[in-house]
Amino acid sequence: MGQRDVVSLPMAKVMLLDGNSLAYRAFFALPADMATASGQVTNAVFGFTSMLQYMLNEHQPDLIACAFDRPEPSFRHALVNDYKGGRAETPDILRQQLGIVRQVVQILDIAMFEIIGFEADDVLATLATQGRDRGDDIIVVTGDRDAYQLVQDATGPGEGSIRVLYNKRGVSDYALYDEKGIEDRTGVHPLKYAMYASLRGDPSDNLPGVPGVGEKTAAKLINEYGDLDGVFANVDKATPKLRENLRAYEAQVRSNFTATPLVLDVPDVTIEGVHTPQPDLAAARALFKTLEFRALTERVLDAFMLIWGGVGGAGESHPVPTERLQVHLTHITSAEQLDLLAGTEDLAIRGRWTGVEGRSALLGVALAAGEAVQWVPIDVLMAAAPKLSTAFASASRRIHAHKAKELLRSLHDHGIDIASTEAIGVDTVIAGYLLDPSDATYALEELAAKYVGIDLRAEDAAPAGELDFGGNAQDPAEVTARDAAAVWRLAAPMNAALEARALLALYEQIERPLIGVLARMEVVGVRVDTAYLKELAQELTDEAARAEAEVHAAAGEVFLVNSVPQLRAILFDKLGLKTDKKTKTGYSTDAQSLEKLRGEHPIIEPLLRYREMEKLRSTYGESLLAEVAADGRIHATFNQTVARTGRLSSDQPNLHNIPIRSEEGRRFRRAFIPADGRVLMVADYNQIELRVIAHLAQDPGLIEAFTTGADVHTETAKRIFKVEADGVTLAMRSKAKMVSYGLAYGMESYGLAQRLNVPVADAQEILDAYFIAFPNVRSYMDAAVADARNKGYTETLFGRRRQIPELQSPNYRIRQMGERQAMNAGIQGLAADIFKVALVRLDKALMDGGFTSSLILQVHDEVVLEIPPEERHSVGQLTIDTMRNAALLDVPLEVNVAWGNNWGEAKG
Repeated sequence: MGQRDVVSLPMAKVMLLDGNSLAYRAFFALPADMATASGQVTNAVFGFTSMLQYMLNEHQPDLIACAFDRPEPSFRHALVNDYKGGRAETPDILRQQLGIVRQVVQILDIAMFEIIGFEADDVLATLATQGRDRGDDIIVVTGDRDAYQLVQDATGPGEGSIRVLYNKRGVSDYALYDEKGIEDRTGVHPLKYAMYASLRGDPSDNLPGVPGVGEKTAAKLINEYGDLDGVFANVDKATPKLRENLRAYEAQVRSNFTATPLVLDVPDVTIEGVHTPQPDLAAARALFKTLEFRALTERVLDAFMLIWGGVGGAGESHPVPTERLQVHLTHITSAEQLDLLAGTEDLAIRGRWTGVEGRSALLGVALAAGEAVQWVPIDVLMAAAPKLSTAFASASRRIHAHKAKELLRSLHDHGIDIASTEAIGVDTVIAGYLLDPSDATYALEELAAKYVGIDLRAEDAAPAGELDFGGNAQDPAEVTARDAAAVWRLAAPMNAALEARALLALYEQIERPLIGVLARMEVVGVRVDTAYLKELAQELTDEAARAEAEVHAAAGEVFLVNSVPQLRAILFDKLGLKTDKKTKTGYSTDAQSLEKLRGEHPIIEPLLRYREMEKLRSTYGESLLAEVAADGRIHATFNQTVARTGRLSSDQPNLHNIPIRSEEGRRFRRAFIPADGRVLMVADYNQIELRVIAHLAQDPGLIEAFTTGADVHTETAKRIFKVEADGVTLAMRSKAKMVSYGLAYGMESYGLAQRLNVPVADAQEILDAYFIAFPNVRSYMDAAVADARNKGYTETLFGRRRQIPELQSPNYRIRQMGERQAMNAGIQGLAADIFKVALVRLDKALMDGGFTSSLILQVHDEVVLEIPPEERHSVGQLTIDTMRNAALLDVPLEVNVAWGNNWGEAKG
């Protein structure tokens, strides 16, 4: 690599990295199934490398080094019995990556230290102290608070200093601490941190502190008495309980203090070994290519170039991106020129709208095959409708897209037949969702950077007739052409990624065909009785006004009921009511708090009534009317990529949220009606989540209840409350039902207590009784959590994965949340898969059978069809058979079917 640079600056900035700490933080910050196409998990390596790039850009050090722990015991294991004994074992998928992290450090030519018998903290402490003594500005980068004891400000010109750049969370959230920062953070000076930590204890190192001595008490004791000797010499001045604990745990604290201070003179470690990096750029790119880092590669190497200039050899130019998007664009002016549709080669298509994709005017589309891209404006697109209709129905090619459903919906509006969508290939949004369901947007720019290393945000100038990256960012044709070319490039690697993670069958058999199903549902829409809806909205307005008047009368004055401060003043100051929930600004006025005040004052009933009427009027009456199109129907959007469990959702408007619990809410369903001469049929799965639990848990009691056709809630109540069937009351059955459905969502005793309005202890007793009655359910849930913790994700029978990094969090509450997610992900995910399979098969059966009945609405586990009278029997039976046979479980899938002249009538 050539001769090392000698740094003789009087104040060199030296960055020292705690390799294990940063890799550990990175591992728990990123999805645990982030992996290469070959299956190598890379989340810790990617996160560590991202952290490195971020820190280099932010702080631009002169020198850099990284220390790692060794696998052998350190000297502290000899000093302290069972040192670090309480720490969870390093997950295998993290341990496997630590070697790659070391490889990244080595190939980037960052000075690396690891010394047998010492921890990385000790190595960093030794380097930091030596660097400070020679006048360097030291930044120690770590997620370990033990480094706080090293912090030291410069005391004059030419003096060195040590600061700690502490990783708080994620890969880019840091706090840079000097002496004042440590004092503000802990309450003690850095020189006294080891004593403070010995009192407080460190559970991660299995160093128990004094019971009752937290951070504030530890700081107070050290500051008041100077050191540990002073604390224990003045123990008689403490409160009785603290005095008792200090005396009982003095030996433990002094033992802690033998292990907490960092070693400042680790043998064979010298600051002179920290050098200017001279990485081999070609080797670095080769490693990062193997790891499939793509865009991150250039960001890291750019940071090295920015700080250290000609790294990697004299005369080497600035690194050029390995992936460069070349686009040869042709503007199509007639349907005859659209020759990309003539062959059988795979294509990519990308639409351009004036506003919201799929719900605003379509300006045109770009078709791409490799670097060849054709822009088809809307007038030519309409003339080419027969060609595009044929292309989408072809099974001999694949047309890849980004947001295919939105494009299909718009194409239909311009005369392009989407009855058959056999040719849909890779939808980059859906593929991105399956690969990482925790993402939020699946923006094309992010997918292009992640999977093929293309920066679509770049605005490099382009030669005439050709785009290089951004092209003209103002020209819709050029922007869309660029996007189409990116989709074409993404199709193969995203398909490979799906295959590598065993997700391809899920995509091909369920999610890909579902795109067409949902597009057709959106196009058909559901008819609305606008006259009835307007009448209902007015009734709600009148009822809200009456309730508001009653509220004012009960209050004895007129005020703004929707104003929280004014309502709080009336309820709590004037009327003297109190709730058991407080916010920063006073007692809570939320619905749950007000429900608990029922019967305590005449104002509560009309207040709750007012809120309900006002919410129904504004949320549903007005919003539904605003969404009725010129054809008298609502064309909502159905979303495949929102819920991490795989469930579908809807918006514009959210038809999944139409209320059903109150009579007033149910009235809105009566506004949804069939076309003239048709009837609505509602088909929904009977207790699908509970049937899924029975199958997954293989619990004999639940399986017997479902296979014999018994009322499962009555059977559950019998076992929980230990009574015969004739002794089961409605209240018992209701509680049993709540427990059963709550478990499907990972509900625990606190949540059950809130729902049943009983003490937590009583709710826990009911849960315990449930698990005694159905022991396999508890076993399944425990196994689901353990499996997810080991793999980093859950997986349904159809292969759907959900990453749950929360399970690895050091924060107890976050881990608890992860456990609940792990419990319900398999249940909710399988239920979602089954429903999607049913929807896809039913849509195909209707088309294959030549029926004119239409799928018009999907809500949770039910589907609504619009059916002519002559198809009522055949389509009804077809729907039941299709839904029942969507999956083969150890309990039967049962389907409820109802008919009506409106949704409310059919649903009941």
